[in-house]
Amino acid sequence: MDLRQLRYFVTLCEELHFRRAAEKLNITQAPLSVAIKSLETELGAQLFHRTQRRVSLTQVGAAFRQQASAVLDQLDRSIEEIREMVSGEAGQLRIGFTTASSLLVFFPQIIRAFRTRYPKVDIRLHDLSSQQQIAALENRDIDVGLLRSPQIPVRSDIHFVQILQDPLIVAMHADSPLLAREKLHIADLRGEPMIFYPRNSGVGIHEQFLRLCGEAGFVPNIVQEVRESATIISLAASGLGVAVVPSELQCINVPNIRFKPLADEGAMTYLVMASRAGEASTLVANLRRMVQASIARSTAPVDCVFPSIDVQD
Repeated sequence: MDLRQLRYFVTLCEELHFRRAAEKLNITQAPLSVAIKSLETELGAQLFHRTQRRVSLTQVGAAFRQQASAVLDQLDRSIEEIREMVSGEAGQLRIGFTTASSLLVFFPQIIRAFRTRYPKVDIRLHDLSSQQQIAALENRDIDVGLLRSPQIPVRSDIHFVQILQDPLIVAMHADSPLLAREKLHIADLRGEPMIFYPRNSGVGIHEQFLRLCGEAGFVPNIVQEVRESATIISLAASGLGVAVVPSELQCINVPNIRFKPLADEGAMTYLVMASRAGEASTLVANLRRMVQASIARSTAPVDCVFPSIDVQD
């Protein structure tokens, strides 16, 4: 038994006339008759009552029609689903993101725009540090990463697309004398008690922060290590110390917190989209194309406010 026989059988069930069924199938009556006879022989049952004047289904034929139609319908649905996956209209897209990047205007815009344009795509979001996202891409645990880096990385196995530039800022208590400075440099933080992410957190700005302090000639006085960005801001607001964080964390509004940008030339980070080099997934290509088109349309300087995203791209 093969799919061709099932299609011949279902078509004959619909027409109940060998000539019309053959015409609908674009074949002659002979191969149709042979196929139906072969099917009946294999099943060991007569499927049609045949007379010179009419063709009708037997009881077994009516029952088998339901099963055959279900098989063909499922096959057609499966073929359509695969075609949608190949075209990028359906499937599953696993996106990694940092906690801080989710606070950007860009993040909810791109997720909403992609879901609107591709409603059949199952988007799975994974909250991971920048280093964890690179490992997840290598292990094929995610398909795309939105991560932070002090510069645009260059790797042969990972493809990076710059999304935006984001300056580093200092979070501090509202009474901090640092706020009185016209410009704030990393060197001004010498001796200040500081709150920062632990080394093993995988945060993209960790090494950059230590390098900036080293270039200014001091080792930071880190009095508290914290993994969560919101907790860092809250502790800075309590006066425990100051914190160097990406500028998008200014949206965390707690009492007595103030922010001031760093004037140092190297106090800049990049939010980048990362995917495996040579990635064949149409879903990944569609997301990358949507982001790049939005960047290209932006005429304003690239900063923490991402341009509106056209869901037609």
